[in-house]
Amino acid sequence: MLNRRRLFGLALSALLLITTVGCQQPPGVHLPAGPYTIAEIFDGDSFNLKARNGELVRVRIAGIDAPEKTQPYSNKAKESLAEILQSGEISLEPIKIDVYERWVANVSVARQDAGLMQIQRGYAWFFVRYKQDLTEEQRRRYADAERAARDQRRGLWAGIDAAARNPALAPEPPWKFRERARKEK
Repeated sequence: MLNRRRLFGLALSALLLITTVGCQQPPGVHLPAGPYTIAEIFDGDSFNLKARNGELVRVRIAGIDAPEKTQPYSNKAKESLAEILQSGEISLEPIKIDVYERWVANVSVARQDAGLMQIQRGYAWFFVRYKQDLTEEQRRRYADAERAARDQRRGLWAGIDAAARNPALAPEPPWKFRERARKEK
């Protein structure tokens, strides 16, 4: 009897891991319909929207990673995203739900790719770790946009010359910042 319970518990745990840690959209969960209005912007890649039915929609832009709240350029990245989101009608192409229960989605504003615009402005990195969430064309555009932003010293890349003299001033990718913060705890 104990072995059956243990086996059932393991099977249930595996199912939960597949639907949450695996980040796939759980069956029966649907993105509420737009039009959307901005409810809150957290940083340069995540925000809440209010759907037509009044439901709150938590969103993480697919394929990008912007500075964390305590990193340099975080406020500028947030301001840039706010400007983008306020520039037209917002539409979402959902990909999955992440472990924080946010919709990871391609976000378009006035038919323009909001993630690409954040990278072009120099306020986000192409998040290569999650490149499988993007099409091959998006991957190419995001990588090219990041390279151009660096070369043209836009956004957080503006101080890159000073960083060559003082590595402490170099823009730190958010995923490395989070990893370092976890190790320091």
